[in-house]
Amino acid sequence: MLQPEKMWLILKPIKFNMKNIKKMGFALLLGLFAFGFSAFKSKQPKTVYFYYKVDPINYPNANDPLGYKYYDEDRCESGGALCIAQWDIGTHPIPKNGDSLPVIGVTLQANTAVAGHFE
Repeated sequence: MLQPEKMWLILKPIKFNMKNIKKMGFALLLGLFAFGFSAFKSKQPKTVYFYYKVDPINYPNANDPLGYKYYDEDRCESGGALCIAQWDIGTHPIPKNGDSLPVIGVTLQANTAVAGHFE
């Protein structure tokens, strides 16, 4: 059982002097910084990439995902109806050079098809 003289320590009000206010303000500031920086940590991965139409003969339509491959450097040359288009690949893995565009779960980005041909 708690003795009456010890009870005062539990019920003792917080003194609001400058030292305590600074400590509380600093603790609050640290908490806000921790919360704020955690928002930057959960960055969403990029899902929109440029894919090259490497087989426009068999797959001439820009909105057909077949015939596209990913390359990270410019491989378009002038002349031709379609060279490159931007696709949102959603939850598919990040593409590597030479990877084909997935057939399902991808979306062609409007007005991103560029005329030309793949080298």
